[in-house]
Amino acid sequence: MKDEESGQEKFYFVVKLVSDLREMQNQLRDLEKTKVEYEIEMSQRIQIEEEFHKVRTSLEQQLAERGAELDRMTKEFRDEVEERHRLEEEFHKVRTSLEQQLAERGAELDRMTKELRDEVEERHRLEEEFHKIRTSLEEQLAGRGAEIERIRAEHQGKLQEWRGIIDNLSFRLQNSKI
Repeated sequence: MKDEESGQEKFYFVVKLVSDLREMQNQLRDLEKTKVEYEIEMSQRIQIEEEFHKVRTSLEQQLAERGAELDRMTKEFRDEVEERHRLEEEFHKVRTSLEQQLAERGAELDRMTKELRDEVEERHRLEEEFHKIRTSLEEQLAGRGAEIERIRAEHQGKLQEWRGIIDNLSFRLQNSKI
């Protein structure tokens, strides 16, 4: 009778142990899912960085095109000034008109220069903001990775303990039969 009760207690203990092991395995699967989610998030972040690079490249190209346009306009300006000096002696009335055009173009160049400076400042601000966001995300990801690894190690330790207990119980069961 006692052996039967002892056997039932051992059986229930082993059943509980197996149940606990299954629960730990489920927790490990959940942790693996979380890891996959973090990897997906990292992949998305890389895609965002690639998109940022494309936008940056596009902005740099636009800036280069505006620089070429500025060079072209500067050349036109110089050509007109030379033309003005040559024609000044012959066309006194045209002189006033040309000076007015020159002043307008100077204002336009100032406006364009200010716009270019504003765009460069904006780009620097965006780069700084991007760097802060990237650093923050990297820190968050590193913290979460360390936490996952700590939990995984903790569960592995408990799993090893339970395996040891099961092995010990199996050994006792086998020895009790002998």
